[in-house]
Amino acid sequence: MRLYYSVADPFPAYRADVAELFAVELPKLGLDTEWFMASPGEQVGKSEHFAKQVVHQPWAPKSTSKLLNKLSYWFSDACHLLGVSAQRVDAVQCRDKYWGSLVGMAVARMRGLPFFYWCSYPFPEHDAISANQQSGVRRVLGHIKAKVRFVLLYKWICLRADHVFVQSERMRADMHSYGIPFDKMTPVPMGVSTRVFDWVRANEVEVIPGRVVYLGTLASARRLDMLLEAIQLVKTEAPNAQLMFVGDGDVSSERLALMKKARVMGLENHVVFTGFVPMEQAWRLAASASVCVSPFFPSSILASASPTKLVEYLALGRPVVCNTHPEQSRIVQESGSGLCVEWSAQAFAKAIVQLLLDPSESEVMAAKGPAWAASNRSYPIVAKKLFMRYQSLLGKAQ
Repeated sequence: MRLYYSVADPFPAYRADVAELFAVELPKLGLDTEWFMASPGEQVGKSEHFAKQVVHQPWAPKSTSKLLNKLSYWFSDACHLLGVSAQRVDAVQCRDKYWGSLVGMAVARMRGLPFFYWCSYPFPEHDAISANQQSGVRRVLGHIKAKVRFVLLYKWICLRADHVFVQSERMRADMHSYGIPFDKMTPVPMGVSTRVFDWVRANEVEVIPGRVVYLGTLASARRLDMLLEAIQLVKTEAPNAQLMFVGDGDVSSERLALMKKARVMGLENHVVFTGFVPMEQAWRLAASASVCVSPFFPSSILASASPTKLVEYLALGRPVVCNTHPEQSRIVQESGSGLCVEWSAQAFAKAIVQLLLDPSESEVMAAKGPAWAASNRSYPIVAKKLFMRYQSLLGKAQ
């Protein structure tokens, strides 16, 4: 089977559900992908190879004008889609795109090919929430943008696509409430690379008593100041507790804001910020934690997410504390690898203290994680299920 896949990410793709699935695991099963990706820098119209797969990129050089950059990207995307032929691919797929999806769908119809849409995040709903945080003309324009995107995505693209791949069961349910047929959608959750399990087998890491690790983005939308409040409570019962933030914000100001708050709270000896580190170093730090935490701020748009770091913690064999969330709650319940609590500093602190003060029980929980992650969320497992879905869909189309 051969798929044409247009994604918004720059070359080379870095998101695990793009790179691990389509560049590493699916080719092993017999799915070859031809890509369209954004240019990583100034290179123009250059065809690259991504895991031996052809990657097309925009033709025009980047300029200082954001509008010109968008127009040149859309034009290149459309032209490459128009060049797709039924002799070259078996299906056309677009990820998180509006203009590209409309063109891709039209091309698929003209060529007699199925069109698939991949929805990784509820962007129209995000736009509406962002608009509410504005005022005046910006607020009005933001809501117009959100409404237009909502109609395009849910009332046109997803309704008319041959199939839609979504992030989670919750996203599937949300989109079904918009009128999209339930059996027209397939959830594809986030997973972990087999490299994590290989790394664990090859590396013995000492667990540091009192170390609590958060691995991931420090984006302000995550409301991670809650963890600072939690560790302030934890240290009264576990004086050696230290919270380590492994990662960085989308912009530097986000990490600096957390660092400033930690200083104001007098937590300099109990909070460490590593900034961005290479993946294997991040695994080593997480593997050294007595407890790993996965806070997911309760919101309508994040409820449909499929968390990656929680599954990574399990693969690394560490006990976790997370908050109630459709996917997180189910994973912790099924795996038995941690504690799931409500979103609050008090609840997180109580659970962290429980695990820190009872390390033997914590390790019993931790030991259950790798097997569950390998059997349920390793990318070979996720890829096999996805490949079988493609086979079924293309079999019906033919």
